[in-house]
Amino acid sequence: MSRVGVLRQYMATVLVNLLGVSYGMISGWSSSALPTLQTSAGDERLLESGAITLQQASWIGGALCLGGIVGTLVGGAIVDRLGRKCTAWIAGLPLVVCWVLVIVANHPGYLMGARFLGGLAGGIEFVVTPLYVSEIACTSHRGTLSSLLILSCCLGVEFAYLAGALLHYYTIPWVSVSVPVFFLATFCFLPETPSHLAKVQKLAAAERSLRFFRGIRSEKDTIGEDEYVRELQLLQSVHAKDATVLSWSDFTSRHAQLGLLICLTLMALNQFCGCFYMMNYAQSVFAESGSVLNLSPSLSVIVVGLIQLIGCYVCTLLVDRIGRKILLLISSFGLTLGQSVFASYCYGQELGYDLTSFSWLPLVCFSVIVFIGTIGVGTMPFVVLAEIMPQKIKGFATTLCMVTNWTFAFIALKYFSTLSIVFGMYGLLLFFAICSLLGMLFVLLAMPETKGKTFHEIERIMEK
Repeated sequence: MSRVGVLRQYMATVLVNLLGVSYGMISGWSSSALPTLQTSAGDERLLESGAITLQQASWIGGALCLGGIVGTLVGGAIVDRLGRKCTAWIAGLPLVVCWVLVIVANHPGYLMGARFLGGLAGGIEFVVTPLYVSEIACTSHRGTLSSLLILSCCLGVEFAYLAGALLHYYTIPWVSVSVPVFFLATFCFLPETPSHLAKVQKLAAAERSLRFFRGIRSEKDTIGEDEYVRELQLLQSVHAKDATVLSWSDFTSRHAQLGLLICLTLMALNQFCGCFYMMNYAQSVFAESGSVLNLSPSLSVIVVGLIQLIGCYVCTLLVDRIGRKILLLISSFGLTLGQSVFASYCYGQELGYDLTSFSWLPLVCFSVIVFIGTIGVGTMPFVVLAEIMPQKIKGFATTLCMVTNWTFAFIALKYFSTLSIVFGMYGLLLFFAICSLLGMLFVLLAMPETKGKTFHEIERIMEK
């Protein structure tokens, strides 16, 4: 593989993942700025309509998930019609409008609209980015490049946390809007993916795109590039007929059914392993567990975001070395162990035991859960989704899985706090541990390893 080709793949992946950075910033901005809208100077920023109520703040927070569901449906509807590149570019537009609404906001409705548009862009992004990246990446770098999606979101969240602590409220949206603007100005110069161009019968353009992303300038450069030759042959053969119209038979093959089962199960594991809940309600978790952690809200979210960011970075280093399945097994086992120990501590607290000498345990468990969850369960489902589904139904399957993921996320945010009240924190943590254990067993028994395999090789494995 030409160094120029690898560099172009990384460049394109970094550019498209600016969407993830911007989405992470609007997501983290809510966590760091609401519901009190405190600035770094300590003064409260009041809208013309007055202070934001808790009910209004809950709607501002929940609007992100609602926008995500709509965005997933929109992304699924246009990703095959307009192409990966055009769909990704369109996702940048609501992000610009989103930050403009924050700048001009004089009523909570503006902030609700901003969060909804941020979720809309995020929904489109989580449909198109895995497809775009997996279709331009060579086999040896596909896992690393695909895992950058979650890393970019975590990076955006951490930026938002730092901005909330260091910058004035009015400055944050002006800085944040520059990210999607830069994306819109630069991404348009990149080509469409070879797979999509071949799918719509533009084989000459598909070959040019493949040459661009593989660093091939002329026929002489193809000597020794066996992977390029195989990819070109597959583009010319697999997409030689019209593949845009789906039929029921496309979903009845063993590959399609097993792929959907694996991906939907991984989406459930992604949300019900407890990482998402604990990162959003870190302060409540520590308070209810009696931890000695005594950090300010702004500092605690920065620490949590940093742990998550480190986990994502470690994932990018390991995914193409030890594989997707191994990372998922390590992550789900670590979550099972961490949640179980945490639940035991909370249960001991409930029974009235003196656990003063173990007061450090919740902090250690929490850190391990966030880190170990991020390197596998929090990241790999989106990598596997882009690799394991049949090419023909990949757009539809990605849409279905992401709608499922957003729905599970809404359930987690809406109802898990109620479960912690009914069953206690130890009961909720035990539920997370059981879900993680079941997820580990499913991955062990049902999911194949896709590391280092071409899409054609993955298809043969799934059809066995």
